[in-house]
Amino acid sequence: MLSGTQRTVSPAQGNFMQQSTSTSKEQIERRIARYGELPGTTSAFIDSRLPGGQKQNFKLVAAGKGIFENPDMRPAIPVPHNINMSWVLIPPGGGSNLHDHPGSGAELFIPVDGPLTIYWGDDGEQQTTLQKFDCVSIPEGLMRGFRNDGDKPVLMLAIVDGGAAGGGSVRWHQSVLERAAQTGLYLDASGKLAQRVSEGAEK
Repeated sequence: MLSGTQRTVSPAQGNFMQQSTSTSKEQIERRIARYGELPGTTSAFIDSRLPGGQKQNFKLVAAGKGIFENPDMRPAIPVPHNINMSWVLIPPGGGSNLHDHPGSGAELFIPVDGPLTIYWGDDGEQQTTLQKFDCVSIPEGLMRGFRNDGDKPVLMLAIVDGGAAGGGSVRWHQSVLERAAQTGLYLDASGKLAQRVSEGAEK
């Protein structure tokens, strides 16, 4: 019986009680990424010039330094998060070549308006097709890629766990780096995109 007794709340129990926080509309507005206003880029990664690598990335939030190789790219919501999240608009025949995100957790792919081919393995030998609103979780350490085999653009939501690397990084299949080098693109010491200057070209 509780009658005649006084019940107290311990500090540990108090952690579960609702805390009142005052936040202005302006503060929340700064944390909104409106799709129609997002600054997308078609050169977020080193495979952007390769067959199967065409796509437009819209970075929403980032963990740590974020997972993108274009040094000019910034998340639309510049507040630190524990995940990396982007919209990816994939034209017919476009996608992402084989890669991994060492130091991160799983990567999730969620197409929202059409089918998308997901492939994985050391040489991309396995594949499956996601329909719209399906979700696949690719574990860390597994080479993976995606491709739009349809005849219309597909919008996809991509999410990568921030992981132990403070945001993660990209590790490409060696064949991707070799083919990208033939287009003049390479990654500098910091892992950012750079372009070789042709001999005789003005610097």
